[in-house]
Amino acid sequence: MTRMRNAFRLGCVVLVVFFTVTSFAPPAHADKVIYLTFDMDMNGFMFQKTQKTAEQWYDSALFTYLEQNNIPATFFVSGLFAVAYPDLIKNLATDDNFSFQNHSYDESSFTPNCYWLKTLDTDDEKEMQISETEAVLKEDTGQTATYFRFPGVCRDAQNIALVKSLGYTINDGTVISGDPFNKNTDAIVDAVLDGATSSASVIMHVGGPNAPESLAALQKIVPKLKAEGYEFEKL
Repeated sequence: MTRMRNAFRLGCVVLVVFFTVTSFAPPAHADKVIYLTFDMDMNGFMFQKTQKTAEQWYDSALFTYLEQNNIPATFFVSGLFAVAYPDLIKNLATDDNFSFQNHSYDESSFTPNCYWLKTLDTDDEKEMQISETEAVLKEDTGQTATYFRFPGVCRDAQNIALVKSLGYTINDGTVISGDPFNKNTDAIVDAVLDGATSSASVIMHVGGPNAPESLAALQKIVPKLKAEGYEFEKL
């Protein structure tokens, strides 16, 4: 009888230890967070073409994929994009998983020789691009942007200081997917996976004619990052 009592007590101790360990152990890879960010680009040429042809400079299926899979994401919005697609922005803003940040107004560069982009000459022009975008984002989303991304990710010390003086935190990404004008899905996927680290910000785009493989790449990137233990958050 004594042996049975001792065995029972030992079993209880084992069960207590087991449930204590399994209940309070931290989840695996809890510190592996990554931010998926998507540029919503729009310049004057794109805007005019949209007005004439109703061409969409985005892939609606990309937003559906994010929503259906409950994936937090951050959109860096050009003001002209929000002007072109106000209903889209307002609809996306109803999802608490999505954050909207400032990407200037019409894709004009803050520095010379930034790809093919038009260059802004004065600080007043730059501040106006930022403030006009902020106004339309507040109207469409109800959110106040706290992050700024330079068009073309082209910047210098003077412009960094200017943007910071307006109260923004600069986020020009740490992982460049290379999805613009890229039809090589696997190359986009590899670029993201190779650069992925905890707290990294991945730069992608919202599809459309200028980024035709963004969705296909995203559909491979998300499960692979999850398999590596990453969790997604918005900025």
